[in-house]
Formats: sequence, C-alpha cells, structure tokens
Amino acid sequence: MSDDRLKRIEDKVDKVVDQISEVNITLAKQHVSLKEHIRRTALLEDKMEPIDRHVKMVNGAVKLLLIISALAGIYMVFK
Repeated sequence: MSDDRLKRIEDKVDKVVDQISEVNITLAKQHVSLKEHIRRTALLEDKMEPIDRHVKMVNGAVKLLLIISALAGIYMVFK
C-alpha cells in the first residue's frame, strides 16, 4: 500500500474514533438525565399512592350507596 492510502485510512480511523468519543459523551449525559427522570418518577409515584387509595375508597362508598339505593327501591316497590 502506498503512503498516501495509509494516511487516508488513518484519517478515517481517527474520524471514527472521534465520533465514538462524542457518542460516549452523549451517552453519559443521557444516562445522568435518565437517572434523574427515574428519581422524579419514583417520587411522583409515592405521592400518588394516597390519592389512589382515596379514589378507591370513594368508589367503594359510591357503589355501597348505589346498592343501598337499589335495595331501598326494590323494598319500596314490593312494600
């Protein structure tokens, strides 16, 4: 191989190495961002837990009232 061809190959390899280095830097930044996102998501899930419990309780109370109303209606019809 000629010296010129070797030089071009080396230049291309250097460009690839530079691009890989940039990709590694971007990946490291995204990893930090992902860790922060996971932390915030966990905090929000913890805050939502009491709200979910409350919604389930209210739904249960509404269903109970509906059942009692239906039973009272049936009772009134057959009275």
